[in-house]
Order: sequence, then structure tokens, then C-alpha cells
Amino acid sequence: MMKNLRVMAVVLAGLYASVAGAAGVMVENPWVREAPPTAAALGAFMVLHNQTAKSLVLVGAHSAVAAEVQLHRTVVEGGMAKMLHQHNIEIPANGKLEFKPGDYHLMLMQPARVLKAGEKVEITLKFKDGSSLPATFEVRAGMGMAMDHGKMMHHGH
Repeated sequence: MMKNLRVMAVVLAGLYASVAGAAGVMVENPWVREAPPTAAALGAFMVLHNQTAKSLVLVGAHSAVAAEVQLHRTVVEGGMAKMLHQHNIEIPANGKLEFKPGDYHLMLMQPARVLKAGEKVEITLKFKDGSSLPATFEVRAGMGMAMDHGKMMHHGH
């Protein structure tokens, strides 16, 4: 019986991935960091799984809750963290890429309203091949490394 349940879970997970994935991409654990009401930007994180035999390129994102959604990467140079705007981000063939605090992430610029923990936010990911993938991100409080964007250098905007 347990073996049948495990097989069923794998089959259902495969069906979910094929339905949820645009151009063979699946979004895992999407979340947005809750921030103070005065925040000019919010970080969004996830794991992108590329289930195809060729690399895929993320070129942008859109959400109704922000004036703009940008692709960013945080790097540390000379002991100073810098946020670099990315024009595209490659997800390797049959691989995954984690968007996490202190590394790749989405920046929701000029939030339209205050987002509270527990809320759900729609963000649509856009790929170089013209496909897009809407995903529901959960707003969470205090997850991961804190990012004080006021003290971080922003480059490449």
C-alpha cells in the first residue's frame, strides 16, 4: 500500500510539474519577504527547476503589486555587499537555480501596498523564448538573511 502511495505521489508531482511549468520550468517554494510599510523594494525568492534538455533564460517578471519587478544578484566584493541588476538569468539544462537571500532574487520595486505575512502575491516570470509562468508567492516574515537595501550598493539599473 505504501509503495502505491509513493508511486501515486511521484505521478501527481510529475503531472503538477508539467501543468505548472512554462517551457519545462517548475517553481518551488516561492516567497516574498515581508518588509516595513516604508520599504521601497521587497525581495522575492524561489527555486526554478528546468526540466528540459536545454538551458532556459529568465529575462523578466511582472506583478500587479509592484511598479516594476527586476532581476538581481547580490555579490560581495572587498567585504561590501552589492546588488547587481541582471538583464537575464540562465537556468541550466536539467538543473535548478535557487533565488535566495544574498544571491539571485527578484526585487519588487515600489510596492503598490504594504504586504503582510500570510498574503499571496502573483508574479509572472518571463523567459527569452517568449513563454511566461505565473506563480503564487507567499509573503513571509523574517525569513533568511536580512537585506538592508538602504545600506546596500545598487549597480546596473
